[in-house]
Amino acid sequence: MIQAFYESLQPLQDRVFPGEQRKIEGWLRLPVTLACMALTLITLYFAFTITIGEVKTRGLHLLFTVPLTMLLYPAFQRNARSMPGPVDWMLAIAAAASFAWAFSRADEWLDRYVGYDPIPTSDFIFGCLAMVTIFEATRRTVGSTIVVLNLIFISYALTGPSWPGILEHGGMSIPDFIETMYMDAEGIFNFITGLMATYIFSFLLFGVFLRMSGGDKVFTDLAAAISGHRRGGPAKVAVVSSAMMGMLSGSSISNVSTTGTMTIPMMKKLGFRNYEAAAIEVVSSVGGGLMPPLMGTGIFIMASLTNIPLIEILTYSLAPAILYFAAIYFYADIKAAERGMKGIPRDQLPKLLAVIRDGGHIFIPVIVLITLLIMQYTPFFASAACVVMTVAISFLRKNTRMDWCQILTALEAGTRVAITISALLASAAIIYAVTVHTGLLTKVTSILLEFSGGSSVVALILICLMSYVIGMGLPVTASYVIIAALGAGALQEMGLTILAAHLVIFWFAQDSTITPPICMTAFVGARIADAPPMRTGWECVKIAKALYIIPFMFAFSSLLDPSWVEVGFDFVVALLMFALLPVAMNGYWRYPISLVTRVVLFGCICLLFATTVGPAISGVYWGIGSLAAFGLAFVLMQRDKKLLATPEPAVEPG
Repeated sequence: MIQAFYESLQPLQDRVFPGEQRKIEGWLRLPVTLACMALTLITLYFAFTITIGEVKTRGLHLLFTVPLTMLLYPAFQRNARSMPGPVDWMLAIAAAASFAWAFSRADEWLDRYVGYDPIPTSDFIFGCLAMVTIFEATRRTVGSTIVVLNLIFISYALTGPSWPGILEHGGMSIPDFIETMYMDAEGIFNFITGLMATYIFSFLLFGVFLRMSGGDKVFTDLAAAISGHRRGGPAKVAVVSSAMMGMLSGSSISNVSTTGTMTIPMMKKLGFRNYEAAAIEVVSSVGGGLMPPLMGTGIFIMASLTNIPLIEILTYSLAPAILYFAAIYFYADIKAAERGMKGIPRDQLPKLLAVIRDGGHIFIPVIVLITLLIMQYTPFFASAACVVMTVAISFLRKNTRMDWCQILTALEAGTRVAITISALLASAAIIYAVTVHTGLLTKVTSILLEFSGGSSVVALILICLMSYVIGMGLPVTASYVIIAALGAGALQEMGLTILAAHLVIFWFAQDSTITPPICMTAFVGARIADAPPMRTGWECVKIAKALYIIPFMFAFSSLLDPSWVEVGFDFVVALLMFALLPVAMNGYWRYPISLVTRVVLFGCICLLFATTVGPAISGVYWGIGSLAAFGLAFVLMQRDKKLLATPEPAVEPG
């Protein structure tokens, strides 16, 4: 009977369970379900009450997630469909024991002095087990890259006196290191793990419940109704739907897997090449991590690192996100015009008013979430309250109404989604703790200041290169945490505001997911489109120009200015700049344009960029220059149009 019940739930589980996890069967299925649901309910309970203490809350979270990772993720992909084996069970038991021990000892650890009091043998053993199981859980979920980085940072912590020059530090013995990482609230159980155990979990759960209530279909239908009939319709649906899906998931890979299976085949059928279709979907999906109100898990870590209210970060992130999606939209429009593509017939698309009537209520929890953040409720409470509200709101329409099977599945899915990044953030917490305890934060700041020669432009380029190299093979969140720990201080020393410094790094952290040679999100899109991965990656670089340009605007323009007039001016100028870029790059407007015209357009674009990043007085001159260049480009484009319309003289036969 239980097996038949689970089989009836399979379609629901396929919608919201991470596809790379094992499909547990037999007697183990019920305990896994109950454990997942228990953590979800415990986390929701903590959101509405007083928590039981930092180390206890974080230890309890890892007590569930790390053992579940061992059971749900195979050690190697070739065993992806197999049931947990003896090694999996041993690691799960070791993880459960180590974090249960931390939970039970948390109050006693608060009364001891780290570095002075003796380290009990039992604490040391369980601390070693905790480190090993975290690294193995990280390897299983996101790969070995961050584990290797952890080992490098740990080696640095243990061999401090052996490092040359400014990198030298006092060093730590192995027992001292385990004590600091396991028995102190500034190690494994620091604020990064704390964020995962609280409002990152609840925000992910909010996205799961929105999807389970049909929010993903509402967003996709709304995007199709708005833009599907326009030129190159499927490409524009990909852009708009990915922007909306950012409200459900900050994961670019998740967005590609969700919307790409629909939009990529449609784009290919319309006339886009396979790598173009994949690239448009990929860069649009990356934008899901830049679009408020979720923006991926990194945005919550940013709020904690900067002590800036989350709603303020989200507010300042809205205009850049719109610019990013506008740049992709303009590219898709020009490419469709060049190929003579049409939109999808309106009779094959959802009706806008019908979509709003039947599913518009699903936006109410999102609006309430933003309202609660503005009212300065904690993100943990606001997101948890919206989880409950999503269930209630779903009953307003039959097509979104959640039954008890869907609710139970969503409760299990909350933990299953959380474990995809829980061990990753615990590993990131270890790296961050090492940078703090060894003084590496200030050392790297000094190195960056010296290498850049005090030039903020050079420093930004160095940060970009650092994020690209470190981000290879790493998820965006881990890349952001590491680069922010190492480089944010240097950018602030050069005059950037703390928000600008962190947004620069947050945007640069996205680039490794689409930039060859290791571009994980591009590979996923290429697989769906049956396209060459490298060709797809380079096309992503071409389309996602804003991802590389906007960080410089954070640093030097007024895009983060308190004055909305300044923000509005730079937004309009940047919008024009991104509208002209695909015209100049593709050499096509409504007709082909000459090389001379394209060169003038590139000059106009450079002047527009200078208008936004230059001081107010010089910006006026750059603005006048850009207007003059645009006028010249317009005249040249009219000439190109006339030349195309003029028939070539007939050649008389010799």
